[in-house]
Amino acid sequence: MNELQLEKIEHIRNALSDLYNKLDIDLYEKISAAKVSYKKKRPSSLIEENLGYIVKHLNELRDGE
Repeated sequence: MNELQLEKIEHIRNALSDLYNKLDIDLYEKISAAKVSYKKKRPSSLIEENLGYIVKHLNELRDGE
């Protein structure tokens, strides 16, 4: 890979890392019943597997595997 391609891969990895950091917060889902309650949810846990897959393959491209 040439320098430009490696630089683009690094930018993609940085963007994914930033995306994960922005989603790594606690949110609460309202559960309506006789008494209202809230259930804690982390949006990052919903996308963690997908981001891990993307980063793994970006690393393989970068390392020439």
